[in-house]
Amino acid sequence: MSQEIDYSSMPRSYVVCWNRQCPRRQECLRQLAAEHLPEDKKTVMSVNLCSVTVTERGCPQMRLVHFVRNAYGMRHIYDDVRVTDKEPLYRAIWMRLGNTMYYRYRNGKRPITPEVQAVVESAFHQFGYTDPIRYDRYADELSW
Repeated sequence: MSQEIDYSSMPRSYVVCWNRQCPRRQECLRQLAAEHLPEDKKTVMSVNLCSVTVTERGCPQMRLVHFVRNAYGMRHIYDDVRVTDKEPLYRAIWMRLGNTMYYRYRNGKRPITPEVQAVVESAFHQFGYTDPIRYDRYADELSW
């Protein structure tokens, strides 16, 4: 499983766990992150093992390994939109995402998570469009 994980995408402030006694450590993303940290990662945030009670079910800090389908780029999402709807639809999405984030998503600089995809889809539905939205590309990635 660790071969599928791209640790370069791990957020800087992601909390790792060093508890090698945890019965569910093979399922825990925090454990996998700690075990396979890149050599160039000099410092990390860690779970305080003194404050965590571990049971057979894991612990409150446990994070299951979970992949999501992120989209990248929104350059063609308006291709099948009526001309009269393009500007208001663009504004509706832009207002919900904010100026900076809208353009980062549009240009493929940030992953468009399933939550953000739902926001975009909601705006399209508001204007009566029910076809699936076609983003520039998709990637199955780890949900940190």
